[in-house]
Amino acid sequence: MDPSLHKHYHDEEFDPKGLVDTYFCDENYPLIDEGVGYPLRKLHETFSSGCVRGDTLIDISIGPTVYHLLSASDIFKEIIVIEFTEPNIQEFEKWLKKDPGAADWSYAAKAVCKLEDNREEWQVKEDKVRRVIKQVVKWDVSKDNPLDPVVLPKVDCVLSLWVLHVISRDKDDYRSNLRKCASLLNIGGHMLLFAAFNMTYYVVNEHKFFILPYDEKFLREALRDAGFVIENMDVVPSRKGCDLIDYEHLVYVIARKEREV
Repeated sequence: MDPSLHKHYHDEEFDPKGLVDTYFCDENYPLIDEGVGYPLRKLHETFSSGCVRGDTLIDISIGPTVYHLLSASDIFKEIIVIEFTEPNIQEFEKWLKKDPGAADWSYAAKAVCKLEDNREEWQVKEDKVRRVIKQVVKWDVSKDNPLDPVVLPKVDCVLSLWVLHVISRDKDDYRSNLRKCASLLNIGGHMLLFAAFNMTYYVVNEHKFFILPYDEKFLREALRDAGFVIENMDVVPSRKGCDLIDYEHLVYVIARKEREV
């Protein structure tokens, strides 16, 4: 299928609950360890090491996802969540309020508690995340200033999972979105970025959605041009195939903001 015919993240067919139920909350999904287990392990390592700390974290990730914030809630006093569509915001707030029908993140919460030698019960861990999330705001991709009229303070850390190559229609757009993320950081602050190399689509409820494919060379150049120094880049090959999604490698980057651009 011609990638230009794929739907986009902001199209009305995108179902945020369908996304999280398919890729992040179903332990029988064949790539659950790559999509959920891998980020949980890397973030646990990062935050346990003490190399990334601070008071406030901004989360810019795909869909109304929660799992990557479980470890972050132990480190940061405040978390600001950025979402890209109104349905995403509504679905995320269902989980915050414990509304009926909200996504079930118990699989991830239990996995994090196991990584932490079960210091807390998984329900306690989830409630901690709820307490530290102070704001949910919308990023409007149609605006030069995507957060307008909201003005956020610069923060110590930006955490982004699987989303920049989803919202970006081409490589110039990706570079622009990466610079906008960088603008939210203090000098010396860190961006923690999860992405996939050479990925072209993902499927939600039988609708195939666009992904911008790119490789390691492009990502390194884009981060450098956005004012970052890469402190660590971990690249792992996908071990399984799945008709719902295609990618060759997963990547996790710890990058420090060195300068304004």
